[in-house]
Amino acid sequence: MIGWSSVRASGLYVLCCVAICDARLRGQAPAELPTAQQPEALVPTPATPQKAPPPQDPPQPARARDATTIEALNSLASLLNTKREELAAAQKAADVARATALTEEIQHLNWQFSGLAARFDVQEFEAPREGKFDLQKELEQLIRPLLQTVKDATATPRQVADMKARLEALEARQQTAEAAKRAVERTRDLLPADSPARAEAVLDLKTRWSPMLEALRSEVLVLQAGIKSRAENQKSMFESVTQTLQKFVQESGLSLLLSALVFVSVFFSLRWLQNRVLRARSSERGFALRLFETVFSIGSILVAVIATMVVPYVRNDWLLLAVGIVFLVGVGWVLVRMAPRFFEQIRLVLNVGAVREGERLVLDGLPYRVDQLRFYSRLHNPNLQGGTLRIPIQDLLGKCSRRSGPDEPWFPSEAGEYVVLADGTFGAILQQTPSVVVIDQLGAPRTYPTLAYLAQNPRNLSHGFTTAVVFGIDYRHQTEATMHIPSTLQKALAEELPEVAPAESLVRVEVEFTAANTSSLDYTILATFTGAAARHYLTVQRAIQRICTETCTQHGWHIPFPQVVVHRAGE
Repeated sequence: MIGWSSVRASGLYVLCCVAICDARLRGQAPAELPTAQQPEALVPTPATPQKAPPPQDPPQPARARDATTIEALNSLASLLNTKREELAAAQKAADVARATALTEEIQHLNWQFSGLAARFDVQEFEAPREGKFDLQKELEQLIRPLLQTVKDATATPRQVADMKARLEALEARQQTAEAAKRAVERTRDLLPADSPARAEAVLDLKTRWSPMLEALRSEVLVLQAGIKSRAENQKSMFESVTQTLQKFVQESGLSLLLSALVFVSVFFSLRWLQNRVLRARSSERGFALRLFETVFSIGSILVAVIATMVVPYVRNDWLLLAVGIVFLVGVGWVLVRMAPRFFEQIRLVLNVGAVREGERLVLDGLPYRVDQLRFYSRLHNPNLQGGTLRIPIQDLLGKCSRRSGPDEPWFPSEAGEYVVLADGTFGAILQQTPSVVVIDQLGAPRTYPTLAYLAQNPRNLSHGFTTAVVFGIDYRHQTEATMHIPSTLQKALAEELPEVAPAESLVRVEVEFTAANTSSLDYTILATFTGAAARHYLTVQRAIQRICTETCTQHGWHIPFPQVVVHRAGE
């Protein structure tokens, strides 16, 4: 049995703990340790003149103890005196076991008294406990408030489920017992009245099966009533979740709001400081500066997270602290699993990876210049409208960049230039973006996806072009086909084409005999223009045919048409 002295000691220990908590809640600081020369006062005393201590040891003002602490100290002192008297008696009676137990008890009471007087754990100070570090137990203690909250929220449903499972087991047991009782009753009825077996069967029914069934029925009724009572008082899932959230907001809402404000303030303050420090060196982004920027960015996040976790710790909001720890553990696990990818991203940010700043990168089929490598990188195509992309660094993993050629174009055309596509489309570029290219075809805009536009192999006329036209005359002019006719056509074209396109845009005109075709003598007419005549591209082609036809009419040269020769059999 537990002795009255042990119960009293336990009660005094609880009283000491209450006193310490009460003192902390009242905002009292630990006072000086009592010494033999100057015992600590338990109650406030009137101020009396004292000799000033040496300058190197400034005096500490004495603080009065509260009534609970004084009562606990007095009780501990009385109990210590009692235990010391019992120890002396045990030693006098040579009771070694009793003396050992009392010595240990006096030591613990002495630690309690000193700890309450000194306001810190004297036992841990004098005899520190060296325990084995158990990570699982430490984590359980950290997240215990969260687990307790979840446990409290699901207490009623779990109790109902346990009671139903117990009820099913009891009902099955009751059915088995009833079947056994009926079997024993049938056996009893089949036995003779004066048979000893009949009397034993009656005794078995009376002492075993009837009491057992009665107890089972009683327990089943109690469980059914308990389930019904809890089912009536059980709230719906929506109400339970709503009340849990309301309780969380009431208890931890302010802590959560302060944590969010602290995170935002610390993070953006450090980001502002980083931008302020690095702004002057934005053009000198060497490896050391990139490394500093990367470490500072990661450190900003860590400092903001630590500052956020300090808020629930200071406010003693252990539930929110447990939620934060669980969240951080999950994030840490994800970061460990994704460490190789993060390592490659850091290499890219430091400009020592496969993609480098200032080089050419092909992304989604389009070339871009890598202007900036950061956690959000910037790519730019100078020939595209809206050609600046801001993409996360992880999207550049697995890609390679290269140095661009001296005059390597970033896109086949620019807005306002004239192009001809492989499908025959001709017109000015109204708009070209990373998504679409819009061409003005005879006054009607025609839209191509950018990659489909590139697949049409666009021919840019705004940088100069040469148009080639094939023209043929009849064989009856064969004698002058190689010399006179080409020079005459060339002269006529040189005189009249400046009327169709700007005169300064015409570079040269060439007419060359190409081939003696099946029904005509063919000439290839090459007219070269500068980009200023790009908008007259189709007009120039039609004008060449017209000028050649008019020249042939003026000189009486016949233009042939396709002929079919039919040979009759026997001729």
